[in-house]
Amino acid sequence: MVKKLFKYEFLSYFKIMGIVYIVLLSIAAFDRISRFFESDSTIYSIVSGFSVATYVVTLFAVFVFSFLLIIIRFYKNFFTGEGYLSFTLPVSNTQHLLVKILTAIAIQILTVFVVLLSLCIITSGDALFELLKAGAYLLHKFYMGVGFNSVLYIFEALVLIIASVITQFLLYYACIAIGQLYNKNRILAAVGTYFVYYIIIQIITTIIVVFLSVYADNLLLFFEPVIRFMTEHPKTVVHIGLCGIILWELILSAVFFIVTRFILNKKLNLE
Repeated sequence: MVKKLFKYEFLSYFKIMGIVYIVLLSIAAFDRISRFFESDSTIYSIVSGFSVATYVVTLFAVFVFSFLLIIIRFYKNFFTGEGYLSFTLPVSNTQHLLVKILTAIAIQILTVFVVLLSLCIITSGDALFELLKAGAYLLHKFYMGVGFNSVLYIFEALVLIIASVITQFLLYYACIAIGQLYNKNRILAAVGTYFVYYIIIQIITTIIVVFLSVYADNLLLFFEPVIRFMTEHPKTVVHIGLCGIILWELILSAVFFIVTRFILNKKLNLE
């Protein structure tokens, strides 16, 4: 049943995002074709400028639309009348959430791919070629300077990006789930929940920064062995830092996941 749920999710996304992708690629193709008729005429300048402006706006809209669609589908599937159908399926809430987050990540990756394809079309592949060329050059320099650690750094960075995206979507899911606990203005409550979370994080960050600033000298003495280790093993410290951030993102993801699942299991209100 989980496979069917994945299939249904992707089909639901493609019904809308497929049109958005086609529009973006069509605009890129039109701009590319128009360049074959390049001239100094005023009409061509107007058409060309309008085409480029439309492409840039559409490019931005594709990312915004894919993001909003992911959030809207989560809300509609679980906390509106559609929830009566969703929760009658022989699928656990854990599986529901996993399907949602995995399809969300897949759609975001596909969106990036389509955007790169549109850039390839609009520049006849020149931009993509130059990007790959520059990337290869930077990777070579990075490898020559850091050695095999560069491979681990890149892998850890990719894992961190994926973990961060998952955490962000699970945060939105948790805020939506908390918002539906209210009888009225649920969407507003969800937005308010997000801002409360953001404010709390900012307060905690500020307290930590102030604490470190006030007690900097004492902390330097207390953590002198740690500072010495960091100075002597900078590459290892980078690995520890990246892995630590990944672990933190995973902890946050687990918390948001548990909160959302708990509400779906125990506090669901579709009225």
